[in-house]
Order: sequence, then structure tokens, then C-alpha cells
Amino acid sequence: MERPKAAQQESVSLAVLEPLSAVAAGSIWLLPGRGWQLQDADNRDSLAPGVTVPMPDQVAFHIEFAGLSDVGRSRSRNEDSFNISDETQLALVCDGMGGHAGGDIASRTAAEAIVDCVYEYDPDGLLDEDEDTEQDEERTVSESDNLTPDVGRSVATIRRAVQVANQRLVALNQERGFPDGRGMGTTVVGLWLIEGTDKIVIFHAGDSRLYRYRAGELRQLTRDHSLYQAWLDNGGHGTPPHRNIIVRALGTMRDVEPEVSLQAVADGDVFLICSDGLTSMLADSAIAEVLTQYASGDLKEGCGRLVALANEHGGHDNVTVVLGRCRSAA
Repeated sequence: MERPKAAQQESVSLAVLEPLSAVAAGSIWLLPGRGWQLQDADNRDSLAPGVTVPMPDQVAFHIEFAGLSDVGRSRSRNEDSFNISDETQLALVCDGMGGHAGGDIASRTAAEAIVDCVYEYDPDGLLDEDEDTEQDEERTVSESDNLTPDVGRSVATIRRAVQVANQRLVALNQERGFPDGRGMGTTVVGLWLIEGTDKIVIFHAGDSRLYRYRAGELRQLTRDHSLYQAWLDNGGHGTPPHRNIIVRALGTMRDVEPEVSLQAVADGDVFLICSDGLTSMLADSAIAEVLTQYASGDLKEGCGRLVALANEHGGHDNVTVVLGRCRSAA
């Protein structure tokens, strides 16, 4: 059976305020070399490293998606790509880099590679012996007993999908004669709802972001892989670096490790996935105001409103927005 096509990006002639730097807790983070860290923003004081946390009965969820991409007011070409799939419950945004070297090709290639890997995912299958399972086990450390096999396989699948996308871009750069570290590249950020659960896998590399809007509060669930964010993390001393210098992206090096986390979802959660064409123009307060208006309304109209505001505030870059609203499947 032919694989149904995921929703393709749509462009309108509609581009952004200032980024926020705070990153929310409230998730189980899977970080290279650090293991699983359970962080609960609402019960942080009650949790200790290594504690076994009883998991409540899971409720299955479904996410409704909408997305929009626009070239902005300053660029001649849109190098962003997005992909949303109701069938696989996957949504992602890629912000390509490289200009004449093919930033648009990079973002599209990466998005398609990740979608293909997720579509081939078998929740009942076994990982091959030569896959990254040992690394996964090493990184789960204290919270490994809390992860069901399907969740563990989903995390491994997403990591492998991003790495496959990176390998494809590296190969394309080599074919075009670019040296290591040069040529086309792309950021990536996305989420994947694990079927039959209340868990999403969040993954990213670069400065494209994912936010959650819940009960009137907007929280950034990813941390930028940028020189500016590193400067902030180290105290923000001296002259700040440019905000658009990223330190992790696909296609720029042979081995790229995506940052992966798990989040429990709740009925009514709205997720925003976007390129920095939005967050470099709009403050979190402005984004939250729009999401307040559209959290229970037309998501496509909400995407259009965010893109329009970004353009009204300058539209200095391509801007891509995906919104997803979570509902209990019960």
C-alpha cells in the first residue's frame, strides 16, 4: 500500500519580536552522557535523583495539527520546511541554511528522511543488534525502569531518524565537493506522539523551538543550540554573541546527536513548533496572546495570525509555524 503523503507546507504572502531564553522543566530529558533526568515543574521539590516515580494509568491521546510557512519580508527564497502527519502523529519544522548551497534542499531532505523513518516504525518489532540500544540503556540510568519497551523503541527510532537525515545531508555535501562543515545544513525540531499513550517524544538540533501552551501558560520545552544560549548559560558576561550562530545542526558534521526528551501531555495542550523566523520577531508574551485566542479555535487561523505578526514586526527571515492541539482519545 502506498504511504499516504503527510501534509505539505503551505505558503502565503503574509514574517517577528524578541526571543525568550528561559527553558521549562516538567519533562524527562534524555541528554547525551547525562542519563534520564526526571523534572516536574509542579512537584520538583518532591522528586530526588534516582527515585522511582509511580506512573499513573495512561490515557491515549490524539493531536490535531495545522501548519504554515512564509518567505517573510526580506528573503527571496523560503529555506524552511515543515511536515505534519495525522496518521503517524508526527510534526516537525526544519530551517535550512546555505543559501545558494541549498538550504531549501537541506530542510526538505531532512524532513522527508525523518518522516520516512517514523513511518517505517514497528512498535512490536525488535531493534537490530547493531543499532544504538546500548547507548540508550547507558543514557536511561536511574529512570530506565520507568520506560516501557514501546517508549524506549520510540526514542531510539527518533534518534536514528535524525541521524539518518544528517547522514543524507553530509553525503549530499560531499557529492557537491564541499569540505566538512561547509555546504547545506538545517535545524530540526519536532514531536511524535507515541501511539496509545500520553507521551510525546520531543527532538531538536539547532535554534528552532517547541513550546507548550497549557492552562494559560506558555513554556519553551527546547533549549537553543546556539552560541548566544551558551553565553547566557555561562552567566552572560561580556559582549553577547550574535543570536543566529548555532552550534548544532544537521549536515554540518558527520555525527550529530539530537537532544531528545519525553513529555506527558494533557487534554487541551497546544504545542507550537517554529523556526527562529517567528521567535526572533515575537516575544513570548505576544505568542502567548495569540495562543490564548486560538487554543480552542481554528489552528490554521492561529498559524496565519502568528505568521502575519512576524511579518508586521519586520519579517527578517522565513517564518514557519506548526500548531498541534492534544485531545483525549477516550
